[in-house]
Amino acid sequence: MNLSNLASILADSGMSLSEKGIASGKVILTGFVVVFAVLLLLIMIIKLYSTIVQKAQQSGKKKKEKVKIKETKTSAPTPVVAPVSATPSSPSVQEGVTDEVVAVISAAVAAMYGSSGKAKIKSIKKSNSGRSAWANAGILDNTRPF
Repeated sequence: MNLSNLASILADSGMSLSEKGIASGKVILTGFVVVFAVLLLLIMIIKLYSTIVQKAQQSGKKKKEKVKIKETKTSAPTPVVAPVSATPSSPSVQEGVTDEVVAVISAAVAAMYGSSGKAKIKSIKKSNSGRSAWANAGILDNTRPF
């Protein structure tokens, strides 16, 4: 279909240019109204959902607080005894690993597992690979089976 055929089809429709403009304006306006109405409806649904979730979280917190208060009232105060432990064992560190690297690794483990004391670092060694860690990660990512 070329442009001369399109022009002849539009000319034969019997509508003047102003009527065509009004009709296309109505279609555009209707499209905008529908789109914004649906967006407002989605906004209201999301707001409603967020209020429901917030109320559920608040009621859960209140129940936990009530249980804590009951436990503190019923239980007798227990004396706090510091655990007796030997000197904290430091991880075995390979030559060439600086104290800063050990501190950073220890801080990362503490941040990941918290201060529960369940995670321990046994040793810190340099990688034997000739590639950098980023190169190894790229190779593993690109050669992973589907």
